Amino acid sequence: MTNDFQHRDDALNQELQQLVNEAKRYPADSENATDRAKRRIALNKLINAIRCAGRLSQQTQWLGLPNYEDYYNEALQHTFIEICRHIEQYNPQYPVMAWVNQIFRRRFYDVVKKDQKRGITLLPKNQENTQVLSLDELNKDLPVENEISEQEQLKEIIENDPEDFLNNEYIKEHPQASLKAILLLVLEGKQWKEISEELGVPISTASSFYQRRMHKIITYLKKYI
Repeated sequence: MTNDFQHRDDALNQELQQLVNEAKRYPADSENATDRAKRRIALNKLINAIRCAGRLSQQTQWLGLPNYEDYYNEALQHTFIEICRHIEQYNPQYPVMAWVNQIFRRRFYDVVKKDQKRGITLLPKNQENTQVLSLDELNKDLPVENEISEQEQLKEIIENDPEDFLNNEYIKEHPQASLKAILLLVLEGKQWKEISEELGVPISTASSFYQRRMHKIITYLKKYI
């Protein structure tokens, strides 16, 4: 049984190393458009193979965190970006997945620490006076001519939620604490303490959940403004 497992690992590593070597054949700064395209194809195949390999670390040391799934996905995206940008740094003396999981572990740590630091700045000691990031901030990223700051127009879009996206994005194990519910409370001018009490989730969890999805919110609302 152990030999079978080792054989599968060896076969996987051989496959991944072939894709790594294929990508390395085409320099990232090549002036040849065909070479750049071939590099992208090889890197895409490599990333897909890594995803399907079933050998990505679960980062169990972080499992207890409320935003574990979000952290995992964000760290994984950063890992794939780093792999694509620095594929030449891979040392063939080591298995490809060992290199991948080493990067993944570092990026996971970075994501967690960044979010914890952001949480501290979002939650001053006097939490009763903590201000929720206003949806007016969306104006910086949305077309000015659409007048997104008009509260009624924005409220109508959020309530209708054409793709049911805002309603389906909610804090794990707290379906009542959806993006839709949070956004409507934000529109009412609620503070984090009030939002926390109304939805029955910790202030830091609600705040982090909202802030980390701001880009998704902007992208979604842009479609209907």
